Amino acid sequence: VKSARGTIAEPGTGVAQKAGLNRSISQEAWGRTVTMLTYKAGRYGGTLQKVPAANTSRRCSVCGFITPGSREDQATFVCKNPDCGWSGNADHNAARNILHLYRMGHALIPAAGRAVVRRDKRVKPATAR
Repeated sequence: VKSARGTIAEPGTGVAQKAGLNRSISQEAWGRTVTMLTYKAGRYGGTLQKVPAANTSRRCSVCGFITPGSREDQATFVCKNPDCGWSGNADHNAARNILHLYRMGHALIPAAGRAVVRRDKRVKPATAR
């Protein structure tokens, strides 16, 4: 919910839209959202696992190197490890890190975490009504 105001020399762009987005994010009941996701995943034969979100967007999913400057912008990740240098989409990199944490058994972390929904292959989702 960082401000988009900018400075006097360089005023921010889209300030009104960003203020509206910040208001919506702040008013969201995140506990209720997790409860609803758990309910919906269970209804369709899946489970919801909470995974710790710390450093998932700054860790390289190839070598595991963590550097604060790895995200060059909102969409680009470039590993700063001299032996690696992997680059790709930042969201794809974070998703790979979250999946890795899930597979390593670092799930069921309480409070704020990112969710991974897995569905049992034998269970088919309920038909739409």
